[in-house]
Amino acid sequence: MSDSNAIPVHAMVEHFRRRLEPLLAARNGCQGLIVGCGNGDEAVYLGRAFQSRGVVGVDLDSHFTELARAQGCVARADALHLPFGDLTFDFAAAFHSLEHVADPRAALGEVERVLRPGAPFYVGVPNRKRIVGYVGSFDATTWQKITWNLIDWRARIGGRFKNEEGAHVGFGREELLELLSERFAAVECLTREFLLLKYQGRLPAPLLNLLLSPRLLDYCAPSVYALCRRKG
Repeated sequence: MSDSNAIPVHAMVEHFRRRLEPLLAARNGCQGLIVGCGNGDEAVYLGRAFQSRGVVGVDLDSHFTELARAQGCVARADALHLPFGDLTFDFAAAFHSLEHVADPRAALGEVERVLRPGAPFYVGVPNRKRIVGYVGSFDATTWQKITWNLIDWRARIGGRFKNEEGAHVGFGREELLELLSERFAAVECLTREFLLLKYQGRLPAPLLNLLLSPRLLDYCAPSVYALCRRKG
């Protein structure tokens, strides 16, 4: 397994790849599912990284790139009704998509259904408890980040800071882990690990260690990351 060919993806996709490589090393042609794949490049990237044509991405929108369409690895589908048979996939991931689903529990039930026993499932969502968000959006301008945070805080003050109202809310750490524990085993929070990977060398070490301390992490982390396994 090796890095894919120069496809720009979010840092959490790269983190996911590194985490899964040891777990999938012995499996040739692994089957993988990306729930809420956006433009589809994440599915292309992971398919190349894992040397498999069995990695597919689904999304409600069909704004897929020409590359993803050409690879035939994307499909328009609802996370609440995944168009795959039981026990199909060796892994699954949801990169900042679970917060957009009308019924997260039902979506997780669908993911559980299509995964094989013991298969890993990686989740990244915005942190509901964050004080400031979007700091890691390196392709966004400072003004965009300020605007998005103002929108978030206005929704909080107005009592509309809810996923079901279209706000980019996500889940708190305990909330996400509890949600995953209802259906999956070996649930592990990876937030600190991911943020160390992303920001080491970009922030002074004393400041980074302070922000990632247990007392502050739940409020300083813009997002929450977790890894779990299908039971059985």
